[in-house]
Amino acid sequence: MTTVPAFSELPAYSEFVSHVERAPARVAARWPFAVLAVIGALLVIAPLASGMFPRAVKGEAMIDAFHPYMTQQSIDGYRGDLQVLDKARTNVLALQAASQQPGDFPRVETFVRDYPGIHADMSSMLNTIDANRGNYGKLSGTAPFGSLPWLLALPGVVLIAAGVFGFRAAAAGKRGVFWRSLAALAGLGLIVVPIAGGLFPAAPAAQPLIDGFRPILTTSEVHKLQGYFVTLVAADGELNSRYVATVQAAHPTADLTGITALEASWQPMTSRFAALVGAMNDNVGNFDAVVALNDSTRPLGFTAFRGLAWGYLVPGVLILALALAGPRLSRTGSGRTGSTAGAPE
Repeated sequence: MTTVPAFSELPAYSEFVSHVERAPARVAARWPFAVLAVIGALLVIAPLASGMFPRAVKGEAMIDAFHPYMTQQSIDGYRGDLQVLDKARTNVLALQAASQQPGDFPRVETFVRDYPGIHADMSSMLNTIDANRGNYGKLSGTAPFGSLPWLLALPGVVLIAAGVFGFRAAAAGKRGVFWRSLAALAGLGLIVVPIAGGLFPAAPAAQPLIDGFRPILTTSEVHKLQGYFVTLVAADGELNSRYVATVQAAHPTADLTGITALEASWQPMTSRFAALVGAMNDNVGNFDAVVALNDSTRPLGFTAFRGLAWGYLVPGVLILALALAGPRLSRTGSGRTGSTAGAPE
């Protein structure tokens, strides 16, 4: 009687097939992470090398300090003050022409002599401020200047970490999804800053504002304005203490309208004038810091404010592209294995 062999005696499948082909494995590309780390390092180095951290803070302080003086109401107020001074000087000249000024008044004479120059300088300064109100508004409407270097450096630190740890993950055969996502968020943040922060409209406004204020925000100009203030204070003191009483005593019907109008306006006028001169004096150093920041990129062929918005946008787009396209840049590895079973991966 013939017996049927047991299934255990059948040859194994592995005796016919020694190797099983598996789906090719994909090896994560490492170089995108290296590029991300380099970009991050540049984003940290750029504000440090340009002195952006202290200079941006000083720029923000200057913008805040000049805010009360960059309005139409403020400029009209100063122009009104000059008109009052004009009329007071005209009044004195009329009294002199009518031989109604008895005695010698050296401080009033100094005012009469020097005021045309004072008026010209003050009017020129007010015209400069008025002409640049729009540029100032664009700059003051941006993200706070003091935050701008941090909005470069902090994404840079994130990118360095994402690049280093992502590179290590890729070297271990992993795709580094978390690190790519982190880099993408940093890139997206860099893109948002110039758009939401108003840096693009502010870029062309910076240079005209700097050029306009360069002649008036200097130590010598401030000292000159302080000298004008001394001249005006001395003249008003003499007009109030001696001049009016002397003229009235000698000529009771003399016209003193311009002089009395000056006396009525003197306190608010001097307060406004002193505040403006004080703001200018306090911000000469801040203005110099802004100029130095703007000039820090001239060796590269452009000024800092012109390139500021692009300094966020271009790296942001590049980072986002690297982070999102990274998996597609992975290379295909060998898929042959000695395993006897397994479905394609």
